[in-house]
Amino acid sequence: MGDSIAAVATRARVNGLSWLPLAFAVAAVLKIAQGSSTVAMITTAGMVGPILARLDAPLGYHPVYLLMAIGCGSITGSWMNDSGFWIVCRMSGFTEGETLKTFSVMLVLMGFSGLATVLLAARFVPLTGLT
Repeated sequence: MGDSIAAVATRARVNGLSWLPLAFAVAAVLKIAQGSSTVAMITTAGMVGPILARLDAPLGYHPVYLLMAIGCGSITGSWMNDSGFWIVCRMSGFTEGETLKTFSVMLVLMGFSGLATVLLAARFVPLTGLT
């Protein structure tokens, strides 16, 4: 999977701020596919980190923004394979359909608004001088 992401990134000439939506998308796909935000974050970081190290290209912003984009992607969406989905469903008294229409949509909005915030912060407050 990591090699596929590297190939797509190379073909699409991903650099700088483009890594943020790519990392977000990988984390979001993993979260929706297997249901765990924690596993999505760790797996995405484990795939994207070595790719960036291999490319040895400067990001132009502090790496914490990349981690924040991964975190935003990992909360995006909640499906029936997510334990949090069932907790919200049962504790709120919602049906499965109501939970999908409310909780899942809210998480998508939270994830994308978080990504937008991260993109703006990385662009205007890059924090590149920090070590």
